[in-house]
Amino acid sequence: MKKVLALVLAALLVLTVGSAMAEAKAGDGLYIGVVYKQSGNPYFQASINGFQKAADELGFTFDHDGPDDGSNDGQIRIIENFINQGVDALIISANDPAGLVNVCNEARDAGIKVVSFDAPVAPEGRDADVEPASFQQVGDILLESIAKSVNYEGQIAILSASATMGNQQYWCAAIEKTLAENEAYANLEYVGTVFGDDVYDKSFTECEALINQYPDLKGIIVPTTNGAPAVAKCIQDHGMSTKVTGLTLASDMKEYLDAGICDETFLWNPIDLGYVASYAAVALINGDITGEVGDSFTAGDKGEITVAAGDDGGNTIFLGELNTFNTETVGEWVDIL
Repeated sequence: MKKVLALVLAALLVLTVGSAMAEAKAGDGLYIGVVYKQSGNPYFQASINGFQKAADELGFTFDHDGPDDGSNDGQIRIIENFINQGVDALIISANDPAGLVNVCNEARDAGIKVVSFDAPVAPEGRDADVEPASFQQVGDILLESIAKSVNYEGQIAILSASATMGNQQYWCAAIEKTLAENEAYANLEYVGTVFGDDVYDKSFTECEALINQYPDLKGIIVPTTNGAPAVAKCIQDHGMSTKVTGLTLASDMKEYLDAGICDETFLWNPIDLGYVASYAAVALINGDITGEVGDSFTAGDKGEITVAAGDDGGNTIFLGELNTFNTETVGEWVDIL
């Protein structure tokens, strides 16, 4: 009887151990620090849903923070705090690509993997980067959108976030490049770029200055989710016929799409961006990838992802997804973004 009981107990032990092993997750025991550009920004609040979804699937824990003032110095302080806490990885949307290199390399020297997302850390300060699409692709989409809205002629401007933000710099440069090279835009007059620092009130004020200086301004491209509703509201309040397009949250822009101030705006899903960045970080920590071009990993329900050559000379993971918001589609997104 004792022999039978021992065999039963041994079998139960094997089943218990086997079950525990089956339930082990790739991120079990890992701790990740997420650093975004600015606290309270709805775009980054949406991205946290993606980090949480990945955490539930992979088993890691994470904390997130961003500076109140959207500054590089504020991000450095947050990163240093995460380094002191002993995180396994940092996932960062950079306010200044070059400005974070030293502190990110301090983290890497301590064995912490660094993944940038949405706005890259410069290549020499990161292990991987996750972007929604190539900067040229995004720039071309925004330029073609405003060109259609103004019938391919007249004055246009860009109201960007900050002159130091890498993604903003690359998008603006892409727009300027295509304007200079593509004859389809020969009748558009580009009057320049102004900066609202990703702050609603300043974006509104900068828009007012633009339309005062250029009363015949036909269109404004706004590649910033905080700036876009401010610009649209400014145009509406001043009774202008100036058209607006940009990278926006659907919930922010529905009223301006319905009012005809915008014909269309665009955005990838920031939830997906946080989700894939999390999977990339865990794959780096576990040694499944190194971040080199050609590396591939499976990112949950987004499937297999391959590392490609980035626009900034580094290696980048492109999601390749950009959603269009117009009067027909925006209603599908307002409860999501």
